[in-house]
This record gives sequence, structure tokens and C-alpha cells, in this order.
Amino acid sequence: MKSDPPVMRFQPCLWATVLHLLLFAAVFALFMGRKPGMFRSETILEHLPGFYSHISNFSISWLLLAGVGFAWLMMGIRMNHMALASLALIVANVAYEFLLPLLNTRDPVDALYGVVGTLLAFAWMWVIHRFGLKPMPLDKTV
Repeated sequence: MKSDPPVMRFQPCLWATVLHLLLFAAVFALFMGRKPGMFRSETILEHLPGFYSHISNFSISWLLLAGVGFAWLMMGIRMNHMALASLALIVANVAYEFLLPLLNTRDPVDALYGVVGTLLAFAWMWVIHRFGLKPMPLDKTV
């Protein structure tokens, strides 16, 4: 009887995993900086005064695509599908900010932050796909 192929077809290299977790934590810290406290950077506010009023769109887009995308890469999902997911996230960001004023004011800067977050997450997923994955070792005990 033939066994099913493993769900996880690739494993990330150590550097890719560590860097991914550090980037994930950094983007989450940016998200937490929306409220005054230890995660809010005065240096950022000096250079970009409205930064924290828009960072939630950037962070949510990045965390969603990078979180799901990392698992997808290990499962062997093709980059074409990752690009489609990125495009869907970009369309959702722009549509929500421009076309759905429900519980939201129209804000093109919010849409831009969401698009940039999506594009940076996609670029990071491409780097991991290109340089940070190795095939999962086959179990020879069967």
C-alpha cells in the first residue's frame, strides 16, 4: 500500500526561520506601537508624524501574508498561488479603503500602507522560496 505524500514537503533553513520570526516580531511591535507605550518609537514619529495612524494596515497585511505564506512554502505551494493571494490582499486593501466607507473613512494612505505591507511580505516569501528552503528528508523506515 502506497503512503500519502507528506504535507510538509520543504523545511526552512535555520537562518530563514530565525529571520522570519524576528521580522514577524518587529512588524507585530510596529502594530503594538499604535497605542502609546513601550513599542512606540519617538524617532519614527519625528520623521513620520502620521506613521502610527496607518501602520495597522501595513502590519495586518504583512502578518497575514507572511504568516500563511511561510506555511504554504513549507507545503510546497507554488509562488504563483502566493502572487494571487498577494493580489487578492492588495485588491481587498484598496477596495476597503476606497469603496467601503462602512466603519471606515476613505484613506488612500491607509491603502498605500496595506499595499506596501503586502509587497514586502511577498518579497520576503520570494527570498525564502528562492534561498531558504530545502527538501524534507524522506522517512526510510517504511
